[in-house]
Amino acid sequence: MSEASPNPGTTPYRKLIEKAFAEAIPLSAQFELTFRCNHLCTFCYNAPEGRREMTTPEIFEALRKISEFGVLYLTLTGGEALCHKDFFKICAEARRLGMALRIYTNGYLLADKAMTKRIADLKPVEVEVSLHGSKAATHDALTRIKGSFEKTMQGLRNMRDAGIRVQLKTPITKLNQNELYEIRDLADELGYHVTFDAVITPKDDGNLDPLALRPDDDFLQKYWGEWYLDLHHGRLPPRTNHCASDGVEANCGTGRSGFTIDPYGNILPCVAFRRAIANILEIDSLSVLWGASPVLKEVRDLAVDARRKLDKLENGQYFQFCLGVADKQVGDPLGIYPQADINARAVKRSYDLLQIGD
Repeated sequence: MSEASPNPGTTPYRKLIEKAFAEAIPLSAQFELTFRCNHLCTFCYNAPEGRREMTTPEIFEALRKISEFGVLYLTLTGGEALCHKDFFKICAEARRLGMALRIYTNGYLLADKAMTKRIADLKPVEVEVSLHGSKAATHDALTRIKGSFEKTMQGLRNMRDAGIRVQLKTPITKLNQNELYEIRDLADELGYHVTFDAVITPKDDGNLDPLALRPDDDFLQKYWGEWYLDLHHGRLPPRTNHCASDGVEANCGTGRSGFTIDPYGNILPCVAFRRAIANILEIDSLSVLWGASPVLKEVRDLAVDARRKLDKLENGQYFQFCLGVADKQVGDPLGIYPQADINARAVKRSYDLLQIGD
């Protein structure tokens, strides 16, 4: 997830983020409003259980508890968040409670200018849109919805014209791995930044079918090596997880810097590590839970254990490692899964070629 923040460094904002991380004070939350979606993406990690999702009044109750806990940033996602029948009522309530909004969407419904205006009126911090190809044939093959590329592109143009801050994201698959430059160029033309994700993950229930679409190993060597600096306008490949923090011995911020609520009300340490802590409708206060939960203590300890384990590996400092993916893919949150290992070796090779040391 991209950060809606100033550049890292010694800014007061950055100091606040690092203090919150160190003290396990979550400033952000992600809310999966519904598993309903108007796309059928072949690599989607959602695994709906067919149970009743929270009603709008129940969502309002959850929002109140999240706000009382002191959360500043709320991300609304799904499924497709805009498919929730009361999406705008929920957004209005979150804003009334004083939380800044980030919205994750596939952009399909934003081809409607009236819908785009309603989003603009919410004044979101950012809208993140998934773009799966540089042309309709690729994007539509991955979403399995004919015409989805044109709808998403129109939605992106509408948001640009409405002055909405947009972040594009592209999960890299076998089908789009040779279109990254064209996707980057599309983003540049629109005035947007695009983030590429080189890791396709299992479904939340452990189903490994999405991994059949993960990019080729030979491609990953090129992506992290010859291609990366050019694709990213001179930026170096990352050597740590995006949700890690300097000065804290933890691999990531799971159960520490934020949390996720699923459509059934389950509170999860993060969107990837789906160990239920409690149900938000069954607790009085997130504050009490956050300090007393044995699940959260275990998850935070695992994040520290992961960092210590990685530090002992030859390529450990180059790992972007996810406890949740490891848990789902190899059955052990500390287990090394192939994507992480391949990417770490490729990133180390890139730094070696550039002769950049520690």
